[in-house]
This record gives sequence, C-alpha cells and structure tokens, in this order.
Amino acid sequence: MAREGSGWSLGPAGRRAIALFLFVVVGVSALAVDSSVAVEVRWRVLPYQSLRLVSADHEFSSFSFPLPQPTDGDRQQGYSDVENALRIQIASNTPWKLQVRLEGSDRGLSLEVRRHGDPYVRLTETPVILARGSNGTFDLGVDVRLVLRDSAVNPRDALAPMVFTIMPD
Repeated sequence: MAREGSGWSLGPAGRRAIALFLFVVVGVSALAVDSSVAVEVRWRVLPYQSLRLVSADHEFSSFSFPLPQPTDGDRQQGYSDVENALRIQIASNTPWKLQVRLEGSDRGLSLEVRRHGDPYVRLTETPVILARGSNGTFDLGVDVRLVLRDSAVNPRDALAPMVFTIMPD
C-alpha cells in the first residue's frame, strides 16, 4: 500500500481483493438468509351447508304444490302419492342431516314424506330425519303421501306447511 497525502490508497490488486471479499461475504450472507427463512401458512375451512328447493327452471325459498284430488282407487287403498313432489339440492362440506316437520296444519289432514325410494315417515310438528349424507352436493327427490281418512277436509283446500332444515350430523 502506498501512502498519498494524509489517507491510504489501495492499488488495483488490493481493490480486487476487497471486491472479491465483499462479493463472497454478501453471497454467503444471502445464502444463509435464504436457507434460514421458514414460511408457515395456515387456513381454516369453515363449515358450509346450503339447501335449495328447485323445479326444472326455478329456485325457491318456499313454494306450494296442490295435493291431487284423490281418485276412487286412492280412497280404496287409503292414500294418494305424489312422487318427486319436491326437489331439494344440498351442498355441504361436512356430514349433514335433513329434517322435516309440519308447522301447524289443518285438522284432519295427514301427510307422510320420504326421500324418493325410502320408507315413508309421518309428519308432525316434531322434526323427523328425512335424509343423511356426507360432504358433497346432492339432488334429492321428496315424495309426499296424503293419508286418506273419513274426513270432511278437501285435500285441495288444505294447507300443510312443511319446514325443511339442514344441519350438521
């Protein structure tokens, strides 16, 4: 190193040595930082369930359908069936159960429901389980049976609100 005036100066070889030293220090530091960084990602998927009443071209939050006028054959067998009276679409990311109950009804009217193909269950104001499932999407047909008795109630004029509820199973 040569001394010039009051400061020190490095020759070309010294400047190359310092540049190489700094390059090595910065490179090693960058590698050390890169290898010591850890990233942790966490997420939580919240439960989701949806229930929709559908027809061929509409989606409803509620709708009514007329009960059929019983035929003589229906009266002889004691009931009148309406297959796939309702279509229900369910989407859920957890196991679910579908309950149904009557919310008040005209006296003398007796209804039974079932998931299409399952056994019928009698409807009351106490909820009954209509179907169960795991996560996924489901399209259910619901059959309705009007149990006929010696009643003066005309099924065409009767009102029987059914309440469907989906909940975790």
